[in-house]
Amino acid sequence: MRFINKICLIMVLFLILVAGCSKAETVGEVKTLNAQAVQDVIAQAKGKVVVVNFWATWCPPCRAEIPDLIELRKKFSDDDLMMIGVSVDSGVDIVKEFMGKEAKFNYPIYFADSDVAGFYGIESIPRTLVFSPAGEKVFDKSGSFPGSMFEAYINKLLKDR
Repeated sequence: MRFINKICLIMVLFLILVAGCSKAETVGEVKTLNAQAVQDVIAQAKGKVVVVNFWATWCPPCRAEIPDLIELRKKFSDDDLMMIGVSVDSGVDIVKEFMGKEAKFNYPIYFADSDVAGFYGIESIPRTLVFSPAGEKVFDKSGSFPGSMFEAYINKLLKDR
């Protein structure tokens, strides 16, 4: 009987370990999202800080900030932070190739449908939006920003929720 209990305990611990590794280490498929779908992703994350980063593979400042965003994602639990990248490249295959060779994202990457840039008024990239746990847009700026700035901002939003 004790042997069976030990086996069950080992299986439970293994399942907990596997569940604890649920945060994506790499992202395989790149789904296309229209403006409404981006809004839906944001709305479904109520209670969390949401960071939406619009970027492109051909954009040097965008590529330069990816390592900071990857490190930023590591610092917060899935319960506290939802981060997504939305590529505004000319084709989804370019994004898939970049993801396979250049960057190992730990947050989901989507491809922007044709209505996204107009809906969000994207005139330059990178462009980052931050939403509070209540779903209010609290940051909307173009340009590259250090991960440490976002870390402090996210911590403040989480403290105030």
